[in-house]
Amino acid sequence: MNQQIIKLMKKLGCHYSEWIENKTCIEMFQDDPIEVFQSYLRGECKVRRLASRTDHLLTWHFNRYINAVLNEDRYPLDEFALCARYAKAAVQFEAAFADAGKKGSVLLDQAVFNFSLNILSGWRTDANTIGHLLVKGLDTSLLDLRHNEEHEAGSLYRHFWFLLHLYCSAKGLILDTSLYSYPEDMSPYAAVLADWRTPDVDTVQSFVTAMADFHLREARETEHDEIAEFDDYGYMLFPHEILSFLRVREWLGLPNPGSFDHPLMNQPLARMPQPVPLPQPDTPLLDQVIGKFKREYPGSFA
Repeated sequence: MNQQIIKLMKKLGCHYSEWIENKTCIEMFQDDPIEVFQSYLRGECKVRRLASRTDHLLTWHFNRYINAVLNEDRYPLDEFALCARYAKAAVQFEAAFADAGKKGSVLLDQAVFNFSLNILSGWRTDANTIGHLLVKGLDTSLLDLRHNEEHEAGSLYRHFWFLLHLYCSAKGLILDTSLYSYPEDMSPYAAVLADWRTPDVDTVQSFVTAMADFHLREARETEHDEIAEFDDYGYMLFPHEILSFLRVREWLGLPNPGSFDHPLMNQPLARMPQPVPLPQPDTPLLDQVIGKFKREYPGSFA
């Protein structure tokens, strides 16, 4: 296996084994969100805290999933499904705040990660909901990517645009990127998008190899003022954009290779969640919170 991948697996394995046992992490990412949800139901906390605490629960369950995969050689799909459930709700909360003029927002790498979790869970309706919110959010505070002298946020994270293009193409929608700050270089994704419906599995294999090469080059820690596509520990060995591409092809009945040549696609976190769709998890507390929120913000979570 590629030496970079071996080193990353060891590094991430140590990181996540310590993270899930850390009392501060447990309090911040598991206990506090539950307390905030309960306080909101009692009318004792600000509604604006819901999105961040939902995102914290996503992080909690995803980190537990990564730890189980890397350190315990098991795939707790119940944890993965909870990640996806909270991922969708986090985007919906922020989108509702954006629509209400409360400056709801989500970072591009987080947005595409949340999108991918629902695609990989095989939840087509939920993935379409997020895709719709992200396209709409290009013009609102959710993403705020219209040409803007204050920032060029849209020129970052090519893989965000890749999955948004993929969503729009699959839905027959036109995405006019001339309206937004946009990457000058969309390689390797531009070549994939030009022929992403190909029935030729050898072409798909070459696409996956090119994207995996790019992912691995960008899977690195960065300096304070530097950004890499996959500089977050959670993304370094989790090629969610590639797996999402393969899942969308599955949905359209297109063939994918039975195995892959690239080492990134042959390590534990590149495993596609099966069976599809994953069972929807029970989240009674979140469901109660969403029910109250929808009464306060009619039309949200549609």
